[in-house]
Formats: sequence, structure tokens, C-alpha cells
Amino acid sequence: MSWHLLWDNLVTYSMQIGLLIGIAAFIPAALRMRVPRARLVFWQILLAACLLLPLLAPRRQEIIVASTPTADAPLAPAPMPDAPKRSIPRSQLAFGLLAAGIAARLVWLAAGAWRLRRYCLHSRPLEPAPSWSVEADLRLSCDVSGPVTFGFRKPVVLLPAQFGDLDPHMQDAILCHEILHVRRGDWLFTLAEELVRSIFWFHPAIWWLLGEIGLAREQAVDHEVIELTKSRDGYLDALLAIAGATPRLDLAPAPLFLRKRHLKQRVVSILKEVRMSKTKRISALAAGLCFLAAAGWFVTVTLPLSAAPQMVSDAPGVTVELSGASVLHRTGVTYPEGALRNHVQGVVTVEATLDSTGSVVDAHVLSGPQELRRAALQSVLQWHFTTDSSLNTRRVNINFTTPTAPAGAPGVVGGVPGGVPGGVSGGVVGGVIGSAPSNAVNLQVARDFASGKNGPPSLVGKTLSGYNVMGLSDQSRNDLLARLPVRQGDILAEDSFEHIAKAVHDFDEHLTVGRMLNRSGDVSVSIVAPGAEARTISATAMAAIAPPPPPSDPNVKRLTIGGNVQQTKLVSQPKPQYPPLAKQARISGVVHLQALIGVDGSVKNLQVISGHPLLIPAALEAVQQWTYQQTLLNGQPVEVLTQIDVNFTLSE
Repeated sequence: MSWHLLWDNLVTYSMQIGLLIGIAAFIPAALRMRVPRARLVFWQILLAACLLLPLLAPRRQEIIVASTPTADAPLAPAPMPDAPKRSIPRSQLAFGLLAAGIAARLVWLAAGAWRLRRYCLHSRPLEPAPSWSVEADLRLSCDVSGPVTFGFRKPVVLLPAQFGDLDPHMQDAILCHEILHVRRGDWLFTLAEELVRSIFWFHPAIWWLLGEIGLAREQAVDHEVIELTKSRDGYLDALLAIAGATPRLDLAPAPLFLRKRHLKQRVVSILKEVRMSKTKRISALAAGLCFLAAAGWFVTVTLPLSAAPQMVSDAPGVTVELSGASVLHRTGVTYPEGALRNHVQGVVTVEATLDSTGSVVDAHVLSGPQELRRAALQSVLQWHFTTDSSLNTRRVNINFTTPTAPAGAPGVVGGVPGGVPGGVSGGVVGGVIGSAPSNAVNLQVARDFASGKNGPPSLVGKTLSGYNVMGLSDQSRNDLLARLPVRQGDILAEDSFEHIAKAVHDFDEHLTVGRMLNRSGDVSVSIVAPGAEARTISATAMAAIAPPPPPSDPNVKRLTIGGNVQQTKLVSQPKPQYPPLAKQARISGVVHLQALIGVDGSVKNLQVISGHPLLIPAALEAVQQWTYQQTLLNGQPVEVLTQIDVNFTLSE
């Protein structure tokens, strides 16, 4: 996921939080939820709902359709782009600012914890020790203006130095208040809320909500104290006595006995003495949660988050209308060659029947030209829809329009159905991974890999470095990775790859699984959805990166030189053209290549080490045209084996 998409989602998420809190703020008043305990529970659930919105809300996924280029049509020479400016995108700068604010807030919290510890060290025990001291360490401190409670396993209550001058009834009320905080474990809640405040330091709605939570908590404790002490007037006197003390800076990591901005609301709440029966309180809270759920649904539908765009390769002249449905992935639709030659066009309407997971189990054509029906059916049968609807059928319209060939462009119009089996000349072996027809075929490939049949020997004892998942949304990718039996960093056994393949195909039978032995000696597994627009290493070639070819002349020596050193010898360096599809999808990154440079300084061989599949072809095409100075060893030209890194950066 790109920085730009992350920033857009963060802005949308912030708007979701603001809208949800804005709607929910009126619910307690509308339902007359006057009891502080009920309001506290409601506000805490609202805060949890705000934090869980990204996990619970559906994501809108844009489908980027890239038409397959025509087979023999000449490609217009692309203009040579200027050297990319090394500027930091605005989205990264914004994230840097947010991170700086979070770090500052965390430093503030750490400073508050350090102050609490210092105040505790400089304090003295409260003597004579009251009966409340069995539940917490009661201490007097000259550094605090009001009671402060903190700690979980060994709770401490810091009391102001003038605490002993108060009336015994007031002392008892204050100590009861602080011990109730200890019993309720409020310090942990306060600490968690301050961490949330640090992360959302920029969001005023979160600050307002955390303020309401703190007020409701103190009001709830106030009512419990009055019920225990049976002294309303004494407790009010204690509040007013603490309010009259000289104010000091709040200690964020601990709940204070009194915050001046809450004094009026707490006094009014104590004087009103509002009571609600347990049944009415539960009913009001349940109704509030129902309204909250409805508000959450409204917010996520009105302001949906965005998933990484899905890239689909349809033949020229083919457009797909999903009629409001959503797909996890789909294969591209080809234009039959016979229909192209006879200029057959029209709309094919297909009705697909889905299983419980959203996979298409059956499909039939409702209408459309006979010559186009097979191509539409073959594609739709490989699609995987989302399961966000109770309907078990989907209707799609596939529009076939004969494309117009460029003037003077001979050859076949409509592209090459099925992709290019040969891949990219000079580096990427095997071309496009095709979709697997069934579980049995893919599992047989896994068994052949494990046994060394039809491929390299077993990779038993190697370390799994990670998974490369292409063509799935972020949510589907996370769900898939959670089901895999082998985790990153695990040592592979004889049947590990077969277990991985089985788990993948249990999740979605259309996914293709391959593996690659990296240069470091560990193994990475590739999982590709059908229709993923990617030129990648094929499944049968993924077990190893081929070694560089031997010298054409046995008398020619070969040196291995670092990429930074060899870069200083560049004579000609055509810049790669940024692939339009990658730019549209906001994809950036580095393509790592292994290059063999001949004695004349030209690039003789290129092999892909790593990189995003959409960026690899452009990097290969550019680097193949690079020219270096000759490298001499004892006055004789030699071949050079080096690594080249091609950086693709989006400028905003």
C-alpha cells in the first residue's frame, strides 16, 4: 500500500471518527442516560468502536483495467523522461509530522511517570496509618496539590502535605475516593486512554471523548463514595477544599482527584442525585448501543476506506460491468480471435452462482452473441466475489467492442490471448503465472517440488523468509496469511510446501503457489491470484535464480564489483520510463538486478533479484541500454558481475 493511499485512508478514518462521535454525542441525552456508570460504559464502548473502525468497516477497492497491447502493432517510442527529482512526497511529510507529535506526547507521558516516581521517593508515609492503607500505600507529598493515585500491583496514593489539616470526615471521603479508584483498576484505564490521546493528538473529537470518559468515571466514583460514607455534605466540602488549593501541572499518567474544568459538573451531579432502576439502566444502554451500531454502519458506508487497487488485464475493446457487485479478484477477459476477424461485438450477460466463500461454482449466459459466450464464461468461472451480500448469484455484463487498430499498424488486433509465455527477454524467466484449474493440479506441483521431481531438489532445512501475495486486497491477504501453517522464520520440513499449498487452496482454489530460493539461501513463497497484472518468475523456475552465464571466451576473466563502485563508470544511462499502470496504482520501490557487463562495457546479461512485478520490465528495458567504461585487470579488459538498483519514486 502506497504512502498516498495510507494518507487518504488516515484522513477518511479521522473523518469517520469525527462523524461517529458527533452523532453518538447526542445519544445519552436523547435516552436520558443520566447515571454516570451507564454513561461511562457507553463512552468507553464508543471509544473502542472508533479504534476498531478500520477492522470492521468494508473497504472500497478500485479496479484498474489495463488492456493487453496488440500483438504486432508497433510501439511508439516513449519520450525520455527527465531525471526524477529527489523530493519527499507530501504524504510522507505529513506522516512524519504525525509521528513527531506522537513521539512528543509519549515523551510527555514518560516525563509524567518520572515525576510521579520522583514525588513518591520524596514523600513520607501518612501517619497514623488509617484503615485504608491496607489497600494502597498512602503518602504525603509537598509536590502535589491534590490526591493522585497510580500503580496497579503496588498502588500508591499521593496526598497533599496539608491533608492532615482537613476535617476527619473530609479525609475519610478523599481516601475512600482514591481507594475506589484502586479497586476499580482505573489507573490502567487512564494509562490506556492517555496512549490513545498520544496517537490521536491531532483529533479534537478524541480529546472531547476522552474528557467525557474521565468526567463520567469521576462522577461514578463520587456516587459510590456517597453511598459508602453516607455523607454528601462532607464529600462536597472535600471537593471544594481541594479546588481551593493552588493549582499545579496535571500529571497525565494518573487520575487526579479533581480537575478544575470538571468541578461544576461533578457538584451538579452530586446534588441532583439521579437514580435509575437496573432494568431501565440496562434498557437505555442497550438502546444506545443499537443506535451506536447504526451510526457506525452509516459512517463506514458514507465514508468508506480504500483498499489497494486491483489490477486486471482485459483485452482491448472489453469492458466489464459488475452491476454493483464486488470481487476479491478476477481474471481478464480475452477477445476471441475469430470474433475479432469477423468484427463480432455485443454485450454478453452472465449469471454466476456462488458458494459460501464467494467463489463461482456455476455460470450460464443469459444473452449475447454466440461467438463471445465461451470467452466470457471461461473468465467468469475463475472469479471470486466478496461475501458481503446474502445473494448467492451475481449478474455481470461484459461488453465486447471491436478495437480500432492504429493507422498503419499491421498485424492481429486484440492482443495475444493467454499472455506471453516467454516472459521478458534478458531477465524474467517464465512469464505470467497462469491460474490453476483445480486443487489437484496445484497440490501435485507442490508434491513434485518437495520430491525434486520436475524441478530443483527439496528445500528441506531452509528458512522461510516470507510470503509475496499478489492480486488480493489487504484484508484478504491478512486473512490468508493467518491461516497458513508455516510462519516467517520457520524451518521447512519435507512436506511444508505441500501444507502451505493445501492451506492456500482451501482458502481460494484459484490461487497459484510458487517458491523461490533467494540469494541469501532462504526461501520465499509466492501466492498469485488469477488476473494479477504481473510479470513474475514462473512456478517451475522459482526454486532458484540461475547463475550468470559462463564467459564466451575462456581467456576472459571476470570480476565481482560492488554496485556503488561500478556506477561511477557509467558512460550512458538512459532513465527508465515509469510504467503508467504502476503510477496509476501509486506503486513505487526499488528493482534489484544482477548484471553481467562485457569487456566492451555493454550489458550482456540481466537477472532479476527482487522488485515489484509492475516495475521490473521498465527497469530491464532501460538497464539493457546502459554502457560502462571498460574495466581493466593488469591492462586486460575483463567482464564485471555487479548489482544494479533501479529506484522508482513517485513525485507529488
